[in-house]
Amino acid sequence: MRIRFVALPLLLLFALAVAGCQESAPGKPAVAVVDMSRLLTESEPGKAGMTFLEGLQSDMQNKLNALQERLEKNDKDEDAQRELQMSYMTFQTRMGKEQQNVAGQLYDMLQKVLGEYRTAHGYQVIVSREVVASFDASVDVTDAVLAEVNKQKMTFIPLEQDAAPAAKPAAETAPAAEKTEEKAPAKKPAADAAPAADKAHK
Repeated sequence: MRIRFVALPLLLLFALAVAGCQESAPGKPAVAVVDMSRLLTESEPGKAGMTFLEGLQSDMQNKLNALQERLEKNDKDEDAQRELQMSYMTFQTRMGKEQQNVAGQLYDMLQKVLGEYRTAHGYQVIVSREVVASFDASVDVTDAVLAEVNKQKMTFIPLEQDAAPAAKPAAETAPAAEKTEEKAPAKKPAADAAPAADKAHK
């Protein structure tokens, strides 16, 4: 049975999709509604984020498949078994961090665009339609905000998190070696045995 690497959908990371700023604008009471799901799935930045995550997931899955093929050829390959288990856990952890990173960047960008749009159009608050029970279609500004979001250029790069932990254990071995060398004088009593033997002969 093959292990399937499954990444959490990006939208699950946006359960907090209540958008907009809560600043008041005295004398201009106005509320607008926006569809956060559409801003994520239909916008160019949102699509770029999904493509980036899908590429990472595909690369990780290919590496897992290669290990599983080794096990299929020799199910007693303990090294491959350990490597498969460690790789799977490592990939799951890393993918979670990559998703959070992408979601965070998108969320920050959306907050900025929504804040600027709200200020420019005199709205007091913009809320996500997912948390509104009922509203008039005239207050839905999703299309207009989506156009503004599409003007944002975003590039996603992998988090650099593998190199540092790998180097740390090697660096920690140096003090251990020095301590070993410091214990060398413990052999001194053996060197003192020669004078004791001479006294015994006398």
